[in-house]
Amino acid sequence: MEAIRSSWNRLLDALTPFYPYIYYATVPIGIYAVARLLYRFVPGPHCLSKFTLCDRVVLITGASSGLGKELAILFYRKGAKLILVARSTDALKKLCEELKATPGIQNTNEPVYSYFDMNEVNEKSVEAIVSLSPTGRIDVLVNNAGISMRGSCEETTMEVQRKVMETNFFGTVCLTKALLNRIPEDGAIVVTNSVQGKLAVPYRSAYSASKHATQAFFDSLRCERGPCFHILEVFAAYMKTDFGRRALNVHGVPVQKSDPDQAKGIEPSVAAMKIYKALVNRQTELLLAPVTYRLAIFLRWLCPDLIFYILYRRSLKDPFGKKRD
Repeated sequence: MEAIRSSWNRLLDALTPFYPYIYYATVPIGIYAVARLLYRFVPGPHCLSKFTLCDRVVLITGASSGLGKELAILFYRKGAKLILVARSTDALKKLCEELKATPGIQNTNEPVYSYFDMNEVNEKSVEAIVSLSPTGRIDVLVNNAGISMRGSCEETTMEVQRKVMETNFFGTVCLTKALLNRIPEDGAIVVTNSVQGKLAVPYRSAYSASKHATQAFFDSLRCERGPCFHILEVFAAYMKTDFGRRALNVHGVPVQKSDPDQAKGIEPSVAAMKIYKALVNRQTELLLAPVTYRLAIFLRWLCPDLIFYILYRRSLKDPFGKKRD
């Protein structure tokens, strides 16, 4: 017994220099453990059974390309009844034909598509979509359509500011409100947001503002509808798509140029799979971003002036930035 006590004392003595580091390591671990414990007892969508897409009616906006297309492919593989909408009906038609011709997929539900413009959401356009649902319900609404912009706050015209807000925020809100009573209690809303919905960056003012507004709206909606109403917000960083090329310049003309970081972004098929898993597990938020972006979001809370200075320094190298002496 004495030998055990002696060995224990020697171990404690050896660890003495590391006590401060052990403390700083255990505090965040302890906070995380408490958060996970609360998660089990606090009411929320996670209290419901896991979500399944088989034979569920899923409406995806902006489904003709990029992430929307990859979500359509994956959800169809999982047995969903797809309603795909976008402005490019040719691309939607081709996608539906590809889905039906894909070997090895046992989904008897034929995907359907329709033209839809987020800037022209009205009763007639919404009813046209609902008419495509075999049940009259929309089990999953995926708000994925959007547009970006490039340019300084000073030079970007109000027309561009309004167009981005109309597409990303007002169009999304209008469609969601119109379909809200058609989404069952065990249904879900998926919102493709952006890390810029949590942290605004230079020369993306209208885009960042629209994404901040989108998060605020769906946070309010979640609280109003009840803790178990499932809304999944996806805060994504750069993806390997043509989204940046379609961004508007200060005069509203597509820039036709991708961000350098776009090519290093996440593959949309990988993002789609992560979104699917988050939907199945009834998550409320999903952050699809590398560690540097997560740290920047944390710094926005911890030390705002520091992150603003870092972003300012970064803006000096932005090709869409205003030249400064």
